[in-house]
Order: sequence, then C-alpha cells, then structure tokens
Amino acid sequence: MKLRALVIALNLALAAGCVVAFWPSATPARVQADHIQAGRPTSAESWSPPEWHPAAADTLMVLDQLDGVGAARGPRVQAPSVIIADLDSGEILFSRDADTPRSIASVTKLFSALALAAAPDADLDREVCIGREHWPAMAGARSKFETGSCHSGWEYLGAALVASDNRGAMALPGVAGLDHDRFVALMEDTAGSIGATAVHFADPAGLLDENTASARDVLHAVVAVSLHPELAAVASAPSWRIETAHGPRELGSTNRLVGRHQTIAAKTGYTDTAHYCFATVVRTESGRRLAVVVLGAPNSNARFADAEALLRWAEDPSYVAPPVARASARKPSKRAPAKKAPSKKTSAGKKPGGKAKR
Repeated sequence: MKLRALVIALNLALAAGCVVAFWPSATPARVQADHIQAGRPTSAESWSPPEWHPAAADTLMVLDQLDGVGAARGPRVQAPSVIIADLDSGEILFSRDADTPRSIASVTKLFSALALAAAPDADLDREVCIGREHWPAMAGARSKFETGSCHSGWEYLGAALVASDNRGAMALPGVAGLDHDRFVALMEDTAGSIGATAVHFADPAGLLDENTASARDVLHAVVAVSLHPELAAVASAPSWRIETAHGPRELGSTNRLVGRHQTIAAKTGYTDTAHYCFATVVRTESGRRLAVVVLGAPNSNARFADAEALLRWAEDPSYVAPPVARASARKPSKRAPAKKAPSKKTSAGKKPGGKAKR
C-alpha cells in the first residue's frame, strides 16, 4: 500500500508540473459531482455550464462559442474531418466536415474521463480489481493490467488517458461506482452537458465502431478536459506509472507531440474503421491556447502532421504544410479464412469493431 501511494503521488506531482505553468483558472479541483445537467438545450434555450465541472462558469463559457466554421481556406491536411479553435478568443479558425459523426476509437476515452468526473459517487482512490469483464474484446487491443490485479482509480485513469490502455478505461465504471451500461449512459449525458450534440457510445474504451462523435463534439470534450484541473493534469502527462506484480511500471504517452508543445490535454485513437485520430489543447510559444481535432487521418504520421500544420497555420496563415510520409500506414492483416462461428458480443451487447487501437 505504501508503494501504491508513492506511485500515485509521483504521477500527480509529475502531471501537475506539466500544467501549473499555463493553467487558465485557479478554481479548486473537484472530482465528485452533485448531479449531471441535462443535455445541450435547443436553439430556443440558452446553454449554461454544467454544475459538475469545477472550472469557473465564465471560463466554461468558451464551450458555447465553438459553433463557428472558420476561414474558407486553411492549411493542407490529409484527414477528412478537422477543426481548430482559439480558446482565448472563442473563435473557430478553420474546419472541414466538422459536424459529421464518425467512429472516434480511443478518443472516446476523453468522454469516459469526463463521465468519471461527473459521477456523484466516483472515487479515484477506490480500488477496482481486473476481471474478465474488463478484457478488451478486439484483436490487438492491448493492456498492461493483469487479470486479478487490483489498482486505484488514478492508475486506471492515467493509463487510459496517457497510454490509451483499454482495460484501464473498461475499469472506470467501477471507479465511478456504476455498472457498464449506466456508465455508458452517463457518458452520453455528460457529453450533452458540455455541448456535444451528435455523440453515441457503446463502451468506455472506444473499442466498438458504435462509439461515434463529430470533430466538433470531440473539440468540446478535449476543451472540457483541458479546463478540469485533475483531468488536465493526467491528460497532459508524458508518462504514467502503474503498480504491477513486478514493481512500478512507467507507461509512455501515445501523443507524439507531447514534447513539442506545452500540452494541456490530448488523446489519440485508432481502429480500422476510425483510422487515425487525435485531439489536443496546447499553449503555443506566443501564449495562445489552441485546440485541435483530427479525425480519420490515413496513417499515424498524418494525424500528427495535420495537427502540427493546423497549429502552425493558426500562428502564421502563410504557412504551407510539407508532404506527409505515408510509410506508416497500417496494412490490413492477412489471415486465412475462418469457419463461420457464432458472433461474440461484448458486455455492452455489441459486436467489436475494427482491429487494435491507440
């Protein structure tokens, strides 16, 4: 127990150090929520910040300013769906097909983290033991948590957001004190409360193709995470430590840009259906807070190159992005035809989607 407490303290100290220099609000952190505000109202009603979020109401009002389209022409990008916003001015700078719902793979974990923050009975110090129900139901979906091992909510949350660990995300309902289905329903309610209007979720990890959202919805999520002190401290960390039977293990971030920018929050994602996805909020060298979402990029290099191009273009509209290397595109797996067998379903009652994801 002393070792686990030390691991948690080290993670929090490292994560807090990553965000303290550019944190936009001094509002105290709070994980537990009083209740969940209803989904985003119709155009005839006014939107109000959700009560479960600890940031000041005026700070959260930026979530109500993300409905623009932006410039008619932007940088050269390969992804079919992108959006970039200046959070200091509340302005959409550029977007492309930002309102079409599509599979978002592990970017779903941003919404899972927000649902955890909104859950009234959530306790990040609560221990949850890994069982078969937490096993990723997709070929290639990896996890560092072993069946039968018990960990704190901090370990699961950090592993899910930083290293995109699937079992870490699947354990979050237990940390929230909810079963799988109630937690997934809470994810949708929480998304509605931050202004995400076109979402649908099937599991907390983003394993299933039915986890869908538009680029604008993801923009709302990554911004909401960036404004939450505890979630931002985790989602911006370059690595995260978990305790294993063989001692502490450090998990590296899947965010390739974490060392290039002052990252406030970020999440990657991949499945065969969603392709390569990325969402981040950074503070640029000029001091601006910019939020970027890239969905459906053709390869891993492209998602990060697109994000970099959007960030550079926002600072210098004359910037022209260089061609992106295509060598890292994931090739379809070659397998011998298998005999038809009864389909296996996950605990959500859905068939698994594409192959492994990050």
